Amino acid sequence: MLEPRRSVGHMIVPVFYHVEPSDLRWLEGTFGDSFAKHEARLKSKSDEEKEEGMVRIRSWRKALEEVADLSAHVLGNDEYESHFIQKVIKDIGNKLGRRTILSVCRYPIGLNSRIKRINLWLQDKSSKASIMAIYGMGGIGKTTIAKTVYNQNFHKFDGSSFLANMRETSKQQNGLVGLQRKHLSNILKGSEVKISNVHEGNKMIKEALSSRRVLLVLDDVDLVDQSAAVLAMQYWIKQGSKIIITSRNEQLLDARELYEIHRVTELNYDESLQLLSQHAFGQYHPLALEACKEHSERVVKYCGGLPLVLEVLGSSLSKRSADIWEDAIKKLEAVSDCQIIEKLKISFDLLGDDCDRKIFLDIACLFVGKNKDFIITVLDASELHGKVGIDNLIKRCLLTDWCNVLGMHPLLQEMGREIVGPPESPTDPWKGSRLWRHEDALNVLREKKWNKSH
Repeated sequence: MLEPRRSVGHMIVPVFYHVEPSDLRWLEGTFGDSFAKHEARLKSKSDEEKEEGMVRIRSWRKALEEVADLSAHVLGNDEYESHFIQKVIKDIGNKLGRRTILSVCRYPIGLNSRIKRINLWLQDKSSKASIMAIYGMGGIGKTTIAKTVYNQNFHKFDGSSFLANMRETSKQQNGLVGLQRKHLSNILKGSEVKISNVHEGNKMIKEALSSRRVLLVLDDVDLVDQSAAVLAMQYWIKQGSKIIITSRNEQLLDARELYEIHRVTELNYDESLQLLSQHAFGQYHPLALEACKEHSERVVKYCGGLPLVLEVLGSSLSKRSADIWEDAIKKLEAVSDCQIIEKLKISFDLLGDDCDRKIFLDIACLFVGKNKDFIITVLDASELHGKVGIDNLIKRCLLTDWCNVLGMHPLLQEMGREIVGPPESPTDPWKGSRLWRHEDALNVLREKKWNKSH
């Protein structure tokens, strides 16, 4: 319970039934009896086992004290159970509003040390800078860090909004208006918002932000005008509000005196090995077999401490033979450190099923952010066995499923579209196997006169 609270910001509201929180804090009643039995069993153990057992008991005590401190409700008399349960639901609803916890990585290795400084800045109401820029190369974990601090802090503000993947979304038809609409809906806790154009959206956002203390996270800011719009916000947002942006583009941060800068560093060797091992073997360290240990260390060497590459390759190599590991390592050796997409392509090559490859490419080009059931219907119509294929891709960390909506890391999406090819060509878009830009599709229909095409 406590680990996801610390790592990804899950909310915990303990509800005690016929027991007082003080029983946990002071180990009274049955809790105290249980701990006494544990300590009694240790008397017959060796000194080393005793010490290990006492360390474990002390950690349990600390955890129970923390849970007791979090307690908000105690259910007592049976006659009033329904009343208390309704009160708990109402209180949690009021705390969250209509804001939801964001999905974060399965194994938050190295995350706590990387969010500590950001959390301190969020809690510092006297800080002159109201904007923090989290920057670093693609795949290094900027979005994961931003999601985690958002989860841990959004309930402390009057309103909050997390806008994901702005670089890609803003390119879509009416993308900016869509972002504004979502932004306002988030800040106003789910209220339906109607915006007819960008100028109207700017005015409504300004009014909403000037009257309440908010937490805003703008993920993957890539354009100069986006950066300028963020900088302009600090002159009219309410004091105490905080804005976080993530970006790969360090050039956007020229006005450094207006930002609090947080550069994300790569995972160190031990953290990298732990993350790879969790995805490949389901444990923090490689299996006892010497071959597994050697292969893992070599993969880590060429992944450059990038969480995305470690997660995807670890999941793709899970339960694979030594020959497959060796082949993947040889491919990694041939790729330079800066060629992240080439490293990720190895995971695509490891997809043994042709249907899984087609499904990955279809989703990368056409269906990111769409409802999973709808996508499965479309894939099944093409006899691609969508449900099984999507499940396989999720297990290999090539896809995410959050609230029945399929997502994909921008670098993986970029990789998929690069595989589809050809490189962007305004004159020959039909040479690719899939078209995802509406203007390309219209040009193909216009040029080729495919009157009978589907």
